[in-house]
Amino acid sequence: MIHTIKNIILVLILMVNFSYAELVLIVHKDSPIKHISVKHLQKIYENKSKTWAHGGSIIRTSLRKGENHRNFCNILGKNTTQLKRFWKKQVFTGRGPSLKTYSSQKSLIEYISTHENSLGYVDSSIDTSLVKVIKIQRVLP
Repeated sequence: MIHTIKNIILVLILMVNFSYAELVLIVHKDSPIKHISVKHLQKIYENKSKTWAHGGSIIRTSLRKGENHRNFCNILGKNTTQLKRFWKKQVFTGRGPSLKTYSSQKSLIEYISTHENSLGYVDSSIDTSLVKVIKIQRVLP
């Protein structure tokens, strides 16, 4: 009986570890970018940073909903509603193009794989062989 309970607990622990994956940023395979700071990422998604240092307009992408989208918004210091409202206002006032949103990680990856200046995020457990994964630099206070 105790052996069975231990096995059940072990299986549950393994399921939790395998179901959680880290959020990663992705760019086109040919992008020279290797990492990006949280602060720069915030500026990009606040439409304050519009071009890459190596040239070209940044194409911001996002998932439409889900846990990965919520986690990304948390990195930006916003909730999902705030991010959506912000980009609607940008478009309405003519300050920027709409945020390109995708219903699946696969479609987001496919888009980024064919658009050189694009930036997005996915769960680290998904196949990212078509794109380049970059690191998020977290600056300690």
